[in-house]
Amino acid sequence: MRLPKLRELKEAVNAVFSPRFTTRFPAEPCVVPERYRGKPEFDLEACIGCGACVNVCPTTALTQTDETGGMDGHPPVRRITLRYDTCIFCGNCQDNCTTEKGIKLSNQWDLAGLDRASMAETHEYDLQTCEKCGAIIGTKKHLVWLYEKLGPLAYTNPSLLLAKSGELLKEAPETMQAAPEEVQTSDFMRVLCPKCKCELNIRL
Repeated sequence: MRLPKLRELKEAVNAVFSPRFTTRFPAEPCVVPERYRGKPEFDLEACIGCGACVNVCPTTALTQTDETGGMDGHPPVRRITLRYDTCIFCGNCQDNCTTEKGIKLSNQWDLAGLDRASMAETHEYDLQTCEKCGAIIGTKKHLVWLYEKLGPLAYTNPSLLLAKSGELLKEAPETMQAAPEEVQTSDFMRVLCPKCKCELNIRL
């Protein structure tokens, strides 16, 4: 019975005279490991607003809303919102990013706060809509990225050429829907959705 008691006494004495194991945060900054998974951060230069991160988020910490504009004259926009108060830092957004650099997990871990409304950030991207039916095609940055990714192959798609040249449509969807239904040869040099492009190729 004595040996276990002596062992416990030895451990207690060692603990008293040993240096502290815990950090002194917040008096001193806490250094996290190199591959720590903290708050997701967007790189707005590399992010193209494709929404791939939104599709793979398991907790809907990332959400996406598309506004096609209207009679008020506002251009169509896509808004991607990150709510890091519901994020579980799984890294799916980073692993499935189309550009592989648009969103990364940072080393920010001290995210506590008293106002959950302030724990959200929203980023806007210009949307490109079909010039014939007004359907959403994608963000303008996404089309330009595709053009640069495809290289010479992009010349087979007039929509990508128009995106790169900066001639993307800026009219409201109502104006586009009022376009004549008859198919014209000039429609080949318009920004069209896959459905309208398929109908154009079939009729001509």
